[in-house]
Amino acid sequence: MQSPGTTRPASGSPYGAADWRALGTYVQIVVAGSERLDAARELAVRLLDDVDRACSRFREDSDLVRANAAAGRWVTVDPLLVTAVRTAVDAARRTFGLVDPTLGKSLAAAGYDRTFEAVRLGDGPAAVPVPALPGAWARIETRLERSPSGGTPDAAIRVPEGVALDLGATGKAFASDLVASSVSRTLRTGCVVSLGGDVAVGLPLPPDGSDSPREDAGPGSVPWPVLISERPDDPPVASVRLREGGLATSTVLARRWERGGHPVHHLLDPTTGRSVTVTWRTVSVRAATCVAANTASTAAVLLGAAAPRFLEREGVAARLVDESGEVTHVGDWREDEC
Repeated sequence: MQSPGTTRPASGSPYGAADWRALGTYVQIVVAGSERLDAARELAVRLLDDVDRACSRFREDSDLVRANAAAGRWVTVDPLLVTAVRTAVDAARRTFGLVDPTLGKSLAAAGYDRTFEAVRLGDGPAAVPVPALPGAWARIETRLERSPSGGTPDAAIRVPEGVALDLGATGKAFASDLVASSVSRTLRTGCVVSLGGDVAVGLPLPPDGSDSPREDAGPGSVPWPVLISERPDDPPVASVRLREGGLATSTVLARRWERGGHPVHHLLDPTTGRSVTVTWRTVSVRAATCVAANTASTAAVLLGAAAPRFLEREGVAARLVDESGEVTHVGDWREDEC
């Protein structure tokens, strides 16, 4: 698995691998047991389509777009959106609002108002920064109540007035965790999933029918080799092994575009609405889940010089690359030779 990238099973190995595109990025999945690959891919495709229909900022028919359009009012939505929004709010809480899900209008003002493939094709007028409304993330309201009949839960969301949600900071990591856990539990096998470099490990379940993942359940359980690159088409710069949890890489090098002849990137300072000044061009983090890793890596880029201390307090392992290419390691970060 390369982040961005994938594990490539050797010919004749017991592993199966597939890759395709979804959520505006590449998807890669490797499962233990090549005979399970078709079922794993089918499940992943279905889940990612559900995530897209619920959480996309760029689909007119998505639940998120409907909720943003009705800001200030309760809107019935797919339970998946409520879970994704709660995940994003928790990320904001853990980072004291730094990783902010209420940057929809800020990103649109910066030119990121359509899919990134469309954004990068052309320039536009100079951006007028739109800061996030202070503390708006804490005013997002959600409801998720189980149906007495066991049917689909009653789910709704109320976006604060004047706010548009964007789940880009945590959305891919949320989906990666979702796919990895679903594949491992449904097919009872180990797997590793990457969505645009947000990597999650699904641990296999024991054959006795219990729901407790185990790390010694045969081929593919642990560890998974992950190659790290700063951009999807770049050569790998590091190789690590993931036994569990997730790994995420945040960078200012990939999602860049022009506005008024000036370069812009997608990691915005919520207090200014501007692309953050670069101290670390790329941060990779290993954590207990892909969401936790992505939250920490995104916050680290935004924090600049204070990032290493923040990552140490979070108790995660990280690899930080500054503008000149110099690398700093935090925590128990271990690499193999590429």
